[in-house]
Amino acid sequence: MSFSGKQSMRGRRVFRFLSFVSLGLVFTVIIYGAFLSARGEGLSCSDWPLCPTGFILSPEGKYFLEYVHRIIALVTAVSVYVTAYYAIKRFVKARRAATATVVAVSFQIAIGMLVVSSELQPIIVAIHTGVGVLCLALALLTFILSYPAFTGRPVSNKATSKVN
Repeated sequence: MSFSGKQSMRGRRVFRFLSFVSLGLVFTVIIYGAFLSARGEGLSCSDWPLCPTGFILSPEGKYFLEYVHRIIALVTAVSVYVTAYYAIKRFVKARRAATATVVAVSFQIAIGMLVVSSELQPIIVAIHTGVGVLCLALALLTFILSYPAFTGRPVSNKATSKVN
């Protein structure tokens, strides 16, 4: 589907919004994970994907911060998947970047499970951090590709004409 006309501009704005939300969420989950690690709470919830209390928080709020991290990660994954689906269906120029982001985020979730099950083995934590940075880079690339200047399509004739 080409992006010329009213429908295409709306489609481009939708894609730009989706990719921006995904980028922001990837950044947020990385920063929040660093916050948990700095507080020494990276393994406060030793079960994966849920804590020992399941969906119910413990009365003393013991697992609250770790729950927040996992919820943000879940919302981020859904956002990245929706963005990629939209790119595959309607935004050809960003298909590869969006699909690569999905693969990286899916791998990141699996590595997150290994981080918990390995009880914070340093090499696995380092891989988790590195893949997180890769997810951020791919989400940023997907967002950048939502702009016409990076896809080879001019915004309008005004942008290409000279001003006297």
